[in-house]
Amino acid sequence: MDKIPVAYSKDFLTDYPTVDCECPDRIDKIYSHIRDIADFTEPDPCDASDLALCHSERLIRSVQRDPITYSVACRSAGGAIKAAELALQCPSFALIRPPGHHAGQDFNGGFCFFNNMAIATKRLISEGRIGNALIVDIDLHYGNGTYDIVQEDSRISFVNIDAASREDFFNDLEAALKNASSYDLLCCSAGFDTYINDWGSLLLTEDYRRAAYMLASSNPRFFTILEGGYYIPDLGINVRAYLKGLLEACS
Repeated sequence: MDKIPVAYSKDFLTDYPTVDCECPDRIDKIYSHIRDIADFTEPDPCDASDLALCHSERLIRSVQRDPITYSVACRSAGGAIKAAELALQCPSFALIRPPGHHAGQDFNGGFCFFNNMAIATKRLISEGRIGNALIVDIDLHYGNGTYDIVQEDSRISFVNIDAASREDFFNDLEAALKNASSYDLLCCSAGFDTYINDWGSLLLTEDYRRAAYMLASSNPRFFTILEGGYYIPDLGINVRAYLKGLLEACS
């Protein structure tokens, strides 16, 4: 494989109401660093039935109050769905915003509106395209929304990596992937805010390549979606390193 399939839309550059750190520059910087190793595909927005797989009517209505935010959030969830569909053939990546792992069944927060990962995973299960899935969250912050949605679904396993050192991070990731090959789909919520110069002050650029290699090597039906990552000067090179790890695992 010469390039990684990447779900992406210019809609993700929309300046919708959110906090300053979760800005369109994040996406623009990543795009500029990966375009030579990415095969971009435009995702459709998810529809109301996709949202209802994971979220209450009350939550959906609350996001709909701002039409611009709602439109971009639906496109972001659609990007996760597209990446999940692509992953049935080869590893893929969703370059999307807003992020989603802090959005639960009836709450959201942490710059998230809808839970992109949970929607994508439940969509493929509901269509009978997969029977089960493993979600691994490597963002700095706990994926509380994802856990809230999938905790009682026996078809979906969720593991959150929360490490205090680089060594612990990789030990925990190795343990999380021990039985990854037994699942129909492996899914990663990737936050790059664990970076040494970001809020987490933990991982080096090379560590993202290593993490992606471990993930993609453990199950060929694998996709990743973007969650956090706010140190914009190095965000693009970190995501590029991650995609390089995917390519190496597939070579």
